[in-house]
Amino acid sequence: MKVSARRHEIVQLVRTAGRVDAAELSRRFAVNTETIRRDLAALEAAGELRRVHGGAVPRITLAAEGRVAGRIAERRAEKLAIARAAVEEIPAFGAIFIEAGSTTGHLSRLLPDRGDLLIVTNALQTALELTDLGRSTVMTIGGRVRSESYAEVDAWALERLAHLRFDVAFVGANAVDLTWGLSTPDPSEAAVKAAILASAQKTVLMTDHTKFGLTAACRYGAVTDVDLVVTDAGVEPSTLDDLRALGVDVRTADPAEVPDPPTSSIPTTWRNS
Repeated sequence: MKVSARRHEIVQLVRTAGRVDAAELSRRFAVNTETIRRDLAALEAAGELRRVHGGAVPRITLAAEGRVAGRIAERRAEKLAIARAAVEEIPAFGAIFIEAGSTTGHLSRLLPDRGDLLIVTNALQTALELTDLGRSTVMTIGGRVRSESYAEVDAWALERLAHLRFDVAFVGANAVDLTWGLSTPDPSEAAVKAAILASAQKTVLMTDHTKFGLTAACRYGAVTDVDLVVTDAGVEPSTLDDLRALGVDVRTADPAEVPDPPTSSIPTTWRNS
């Protein structure tokens, strides 16, 4: 394939997928990663895209938010591996918060059976699944339910969070940028996310590698507001180095050969993935 044809196809892939990974492009076009890096650099100089850690995104874009039902199958192995690594942070007793999200939702079927653990969430499908499985004591914070994420938001949710404290909060992210920080497209969701960070003694960010280098409209915290980042093995080594340089602990999870946890009776379309 000619260089011009390959670069044209890369541009189309970026516009269609919203993000491309350099390693995946290397395999797709059967060229080495250095060749792909030169392609991406040339396309960035031409104004066709913007390079980020490990790949590229459209030139002028903010992270978009798809509905939960549309994200069920996206990077399932990576998200399950992240959840299996994050579950190690569950305390022996006390209270934890599980935020609505397409990665945090995997924690439900991995939590150990402990009657002395209070689990609070703003995700309706997580609360239903935990209740169905008989996991500890489960509470939701109330509020308006967003159709995109099934998350409870707005004044009722914020009022309840102001009166709660958690040993550990497990949170997700739409976008993680080392300079801009943690961000999300929706202002009501951003307000709840900020309140969760403020209510937790320890915060564990569960996010796959595609979220790094992205920004969204509503910033709700700095990367340093997080104590531990759990991500998959696809993240760029330079990103890991930058996070550690900021004083943030990082744990990577290998999605290879990760078995699915047992299912529950909660309808599949209600679950995050």
